[in-house]
Amino acid sequence: MLGIESADPGRPYPVVSAIAERLVLDDRGLLDHVGAAARSVLALLTPLPIPAAPLPGPLSRHQVVGAIRRLLLAFAGGARLLVHVDDVHRADEADSDALLQLAGGRGPLSLLLCTRPVVGTSTLGRGLARLQASGVLQLIDLGPLEDDECRQLVQRAAPNPLDEGRLARALEVAQGHPFAAIELARCAATFHDGRLPATTAEVVLARLCDVPAGALNLLTWLALCEDGIEVPLVEALAPAAHVPAMAVLDAALLAGALVPDGSCYRFRHALVRQALVDQLPPHRRVELHRRIAALLASRQHAPAEVARHWRAGGRPREAVPWLLAAARDAVRLAAFSDALRHLESVLATEPRHAEALRLRAEALDAQGEPAALAGYRLAADAVGGLEAHDLLAKAALAQVKQGDPRGALQLLAGLQPTSVEGRLCEALAYSGAAALGVADAAMGTAKAAVARRLALQSGDTAAIVVASWAQAAAAHSRGELHQSVWADLHDTAHVPHLAVRVFDGHLCITQRFLYGARPYAEVIAFADALATEARRLGAARGRAFGITLRGEAEWLSGDLRSADRHLREGARLHRQLGGAVGEALSLQRLAELAVCEGRRAEAGALLDEALDLARTTDIGFHLLDRIYGTRIALFADDPGGAARGARRGRVGSRAARDVPGVSHHLRRTGGHRCCPRRGARTGARVRGAVRLSGRGGDAIAGLACGT
Repeated sequence: MLGIESADPGRPYPVVSAIAERLVLDDRGLLDHVGAAARSVLALLTPLPIPAAPLPGPLSRHQVVGAIRRLLLAFAGGARLLVHVDDVHRADEADSDALLQLAGGRGPLSLLLCTRPVVGTSTLGRGLARLQASGVLQLIDLGPLEDDECRQLVQRAAPNPLDEGRLARALEVAQGHPFAAIELARCAATFHDGRLPATTAEVVLARLCDVPAGALNLLTWLALCEDGIEVPLVEALAPAAHVPAMAVLDAALLAGALVPDGSCYRFRHALVRQALVDQLPPHRRVELHRRIAALLASRQHAPAEVARHWRAGGRPREAVPWLLAAARDAVRLAAFSDALRHLESVLATEPRHAEALRLRAEALDAQGEPAALAGYRLAADAVGGLEAHDLLAKAALAQVKQGDPRGALQLLAGLQPTSVEGRLCEALAYSGAAALGVADAAMGTAKAAVARRLALQSGDTAAIVVASWAQAAAAHSRGELHQSVWADLHDTAHVPHLAVRVFDGHLCITQRFLYGARPYAEVIAFADALATEARRLGAARGRAFGITLRGEAEWLSGDLRSADRHLREGARLHRQLGGAVGEALSLQRLAELAVCEGRRAEAGALLDEALDLARTTDIGFHLLDRIYGTRIALFADDPGGAARGARRGRVGSRAARDVPGVSHHLRRTGGHRCCPRRGARTGARVRGAVRLSGRGGDAIAGLACGT
């Protein structure tokens, strides 16, 4: 069992980061068992895993979930593990989302989430409801203790037996609250006149009666800092209270007000902290918040915490740069909901702040929100000049992804983006619209060629992936997708790390081979020729790609034996070269085959492995809808089970947040939607229902996924 307490959000993913720090500090050897990709992700959350290689692309939320899950499983060592997280209601949205995805997973990992009642419309509230509806979560509602239970607790906690009068008074004040009952029992002996405190706050303060006045003042100031109290902060505040810092810490520990928490301290209970805060009149709180903000700022403390104190101190403008820094950090770590929360505070103070408007639009786009279009327009209007063209190019791409290519083309008219990112977005928007039959193929081809050249010149592997999407989409619009893939094979044959990224980028668009009008025999011949040429060139990723594509085509054509052989070979080759995306795709297809042949347990294990691999890479989110769609297929003969699988999938994949149409397709296929021998295209239709109903999960969220 691993216990952790939810921390106040001073940085992105405070709970997930605390789990990682706890485990790595206890056993650094765990990092040797999580894989290089997961270690790189963890190194972005906390410096403890350093040294770690940089990630080849931007961080995605699912990678955070995958990395912490691997670390927890390494800690468990094959045994079942219960992770107890207390005060989950205090967690920010990024942490809540990560914990819910961990809770919705399969395998030996279980979570015990302790929370006060939560708002049903919050991320935590919605997620808990979905998990409960899917049968994953068991809700245990803890009400106040019964009188007999509370009586036993008071009698056990009291250092000396209490007379019946004091015992009855303690039960009356405690009102069934365990913390209050214990505190009353422990302080009862100090009231010789038989009087007991009337409230829990009085109980807490009574327990601190032996703490010197100066030390109690400093403790009251520290209560404004909430959790994570560092020794330097105590040392910085102590002179103003005219008390020695170390003596205050000793007194607080002796009185039970503070408890050690790693290298910091925290209040033993939230009620202890609140009781101390309530002793301060409002004008003193404001003054102290300002003083704490200045101290934390001088120490370059967590930006969100500095901003909180400036705002609580009535200085919202001083909070703006710190809120922006917190938002940038949240975007960098794919904590987009937290970024939006910080940016709302900035824009409430400075509604025309250009950077805040830009970050807000990008965060909304990353979440697949329709409001991103208006957000980009507001940001472009605020920034003006040539930079506005880059932002509007992003808006056009978002519009294509949201299913309005014609509107995107109208927006693109007259734009001249200048940055590499802006031109990549322009190229992908044009080529995507062309692939959808709306834009001129020649225009898409020209823009994609320029974008590819810029991406290669920049050396940015994330940009190269986007450029490969644009080039493939443009080639598809010309009917030359085969030639484009062949050209990529030759261009990257001697640059293995680029080959992995480029062919990963082909994950979605090449599904057009499989779900287009071309006969499967031709697809198999092309895949075989590609694998043969890749072997001649020594291009390992190209060969693995060709063999996997062949296995997919054989599977969909009904040649299950050949498909099984080539998909397993594709998985093995991808594993050898570290191609997690290709290996995950191979395993997901093998799971479909296992479902078709009735090997349900094997299918479930393959999907678990595929999901774990997909979570190690930024491109893996393109596979989440396929993996969860295949999980739904496990319940093809059980509509109720399929619905539970869909709800579980919505917790695990924002790319499949809602699943309208899935039950309709289940009815149409009569439980055989995954086997090509009994309806080759039905599995694709169900996965398409899941895919097209999703709202995206990252900045470039699979334009070409609508196969």
